[in-house]
Amino acid sequence: MKDKKYIWDQVKKTDPRFTKKVNKGFGEITTIDPMSQIMKMTEVFGPVGMGWNYKVNYNYHGTDNNQTAIVTAEVSVGIVKTDTIWEYYGPVCSVQKLYRKTGALDDEAPKKAMTDAMTKAFSHLGLSADVFLGMHDNSKYVENLKKEIAEGVANKSKLKVVDRSE
Repeated sequence: MKDKKYIWDQVKKTDPRFTKKVNKGFGEITTIDPMSQIMKMTEVFGPVGMGWNYKVNYNYHGTDNNQTAIVTAEVSVGIVKTDTIWEYYGPVCSVQKLYRKTGALDDEAPKKAMTDAMTKAFSHLGLSADVFLGMHDNSKYVENLKKEIAEGVANKSKLKVVDRSE
């Protein structure tokens, strides 16, 4: 039987160039550039729509601009199992307020909700697990990871495109 973490182990490390520290008011967190996640999914599974895919369902709740109107994005991620069969998991949901504190419509709210839900859905495969496990809070880990990447060791040396025939 194939190693059950063969995908996880390929996608768990996050290049520090694609992260940044953000203070959300309750402490500092490490955020991940969503395009780097899409790039990693493409490296492992192939182009979106061919090797992997996603579906988004938006739901809007509330209709006023008094900070109660929200949008939720439910994201399901699909991986090609065979040429004709997709295996989806999810949905993973995220929520965003539709209006800014000023009362103005936040036309980016649906995209923010989708991006957040995709990041969480990708994490179920192990993508950027080192960030979610708090390892990027350890400066020694980050420095070692930077060295690995500079030497071409991290991520790519063991990268194997997922074999859809199994």
